[in-house]
Amino acid sequence: SVMCLSFYELVGASSRDVVYLALPLYHMAGSLLGIVGCLGIGATCVLKEKFSASQFWDDCRAEGVTVFQYIGELCRYLVNQPQRPGERQHGLRLAVGSGLRPDVWRSFQQRFGPVRIVETYGMSEGNVTLFNYTG
Repeated sequence: SVMCLSFYELVGASSRDVVYLALPLYHMAGSLLGIVGCLGIGATCVLKEKFSASQFWDDCRAEGVTVFQYIGELCRYLVNQPQRPGERQHGLRLAVGSGLRPDVWRSFQQRFGPVRIVETYGMSEGNVTLFNYTG
């Protein structure tokens, strides 16, 4: 849990953030970084039972989401959705996760705006082992 707190502090997340979490809680990414990380920094957690690419941006606007915790495929699902008006009208500023392909990373940022992406490694083995601090 100290690693989760340190990670969120290093990437600039704080108690003012609202974190969108649709990852399974039986995995380290969802339980430790997601739930424990939010508790550690005092952030609000928007906990979704399952991920919906078609509903994601509406959820983000409705809940004031500023941080999105992903696995790479979730970002690919978003990029593959039909374009809709207002896709850049959101407060999301940070996406943290693992498994994001370089082409999807570029497409995500081009389409949805200047969201800082922090890719992590080691979420299955015991929390955040490595991450790209510079974005």
